[in-house]
Amino acid sequence: MAVIWSRAIEANHYEVRSAGATLRLYRNGVHHSQFNPNRPLGGGIWDLLVLPALYRTQGSCKDALILGFGAGAAGRVLAELVKPERIVGVELDPIHLSIADGFFECSQGCELIAADAVEWMRGGAEGSQFDYILDDLYAEESGLPIRCAPMDIDWFHTLAGRLRPDGILLMNVIEPEKLPFLPPMQDQDLCARFPHVWSFRIEGYENRIVAFTNTAFDQAQFEANMHRICRRFPRCSGVGKAYQVEILRA
Repeated sequence: MAVIWSRAIEANHYEVRSAGATLRLYRNGVHHSQFNPNRPLGGGIWDLLVLPALYRTQGSCKDALILGFGAGAAGRVLAELVKPERIVGVELDPIHLSIADGFFECSQGCELIAADAVEWMRGGAEGSQFDYILDDLYAEESGLPIRCAPMDIDWFHTLAGRLRPDGILLMNVIEPEKLPFLPPMQDQDLCARFPHVWSFRIEGYENRIVAFTNTAFDQAQFEANMHRICRRFPRCSGVGKAYQVEILRA
């Protein structure tokens, strides 16, 4: 693996590394983003940030919002495989957005916003509605990822308020033991808003990517989309065997 760019900026150290066609971003030793244009589904945790959208017909996800954009791995995969008309990425670290533009080539397909995602959602989103919202709001401390936004009932109501009725809300959860206690699993109003809850994981990662939606996931549509993707990107063939899906609420 080659280091193709490295900088110490203020209190943070950034590295962009390449391994063949794969680009990876590290900040303070934590692996934040990864993308390979020849294999957009590469068998890593970033696949799962996009996977739930493949349970919908192509074209149904018109507006996507990524909170915690990083260098844009999820944005690039969404743009390649789902093709929303609009992708908005909100990221607290402006250096990440510069890397997203300069190395991960996100500027043409995504609206990049340098802002605190919680403040932006509560005041700056200006009534925007989305079909797909991903909450991936993590920083790092002592080389480990830490949550930098609340996971309380007010935050979930804020997220739900920006989501269209049939949209999908995704949450990256690094402590899976907390899943049963998340507000959409406990609060009556949020349970009614999100009757379908699925959890996605992949071997080698503790993370769970949890998808909340008002509309049932369509397994046949997922298989059709995977078939379409593997025809276009043959190197993605077989990657679906690595995905582990659990239905938390049907």
